[in-house]
Amino acid sequence: MKKIMLRLVIVPLLSSLLLSNILQLHTIMSAPVEMKQQEITKAAKQWQEQLAEQTNFAQWKEASLSISALGPGTHGWLVLIKQKNEVIGYMIIHALEQGGFSLSEYGSGDPASLQLIIDHTESLTYYGPFHSIITLAADGTDAYIEPFLQEEFPIEATTIEQVENQYTQIGQGASKQPALITGVDSINYFSPYDLMPWLTTDPLNDSFEDDTSIEVMIELGSQLRYTTESWNHCIFSAYSITGYHKWNEFDLYIALQGENEQLTRYIPYDTLMAEGLFYDRATY
Repeated sequence: MKKIMLRLVIVPLLSSLLLSNILQLHTIMSAPVEMKQQEITKAAKQWQEQLAEQTNFAQWKEASLSISALGPGTHGWLVLIKQKNEVIGYMIIHALEQGGFSLSEYGSGDPASLQLIIDHTESLTYYGPFHSIITLAADGTDAYIEPFLQEEFPIEATTIEQVENQYTQIGQGASKQPALITGVDSINYFSPYDLMPWLTTDPLNDSFEDDTSIEVMIELGSQLRYTTESWNHCIFSAYSITGYHKWNEFDLYIALQGENEQLTRYIPYDTLMAEGLFYDRATY
């Protein structure tokens, strides 16, 4: 009888202790994840608040943030900016090795201009501003869609693997907190293909003393173009340059627009210098 009574006491006690240990282990393991999410949200909100002060981003002021990981090993996050359940913009954020986060790129648009990203967030692979792809299964094969241009790219899976190995470090851009926009300018949209100066003139990259060179040209109203050959030089793309933002007197982001005038992407100047070429408008 005593053995039975002792068993009735010990078994629930052991079960309680085991449950307590499991809960403690879960708390320990989940705490860093929850803490990281809080840190990302805090950084994203600071960038959001600054951008909301700009005319073209006024809708961001009362918008909510939807944050999702870009995928294993990328140390990156996609932030969708939502206003009344419609996506009006995005940010790409990456963790830095030394701690903190960088704003790899951001943009404003309407739901239609961002529809592919909205519909296929889980299929988005991002290796950089010009190496982002959405993989869709079609007729037993994979189709690779560029989410910002909304074009199918004729590239192979092996090309994507090669690019993945090349782009192991992402994270150029503003990282200082508190984040402050200290300079801004813009010009009216123009089609990047109205003129094609890359056919008749030399690129400007070597003539830029520093990022102030392109700032001045934008302020003077120059119709600059930017071209890049992505995915191991398989894909040629051209963009109009329609403005800039400068963060904390240091990090310059250039506004790029393709043929879809509803979407504007802001990409760090240093990234653009490394990935492509700038051109002034051609003279004929």
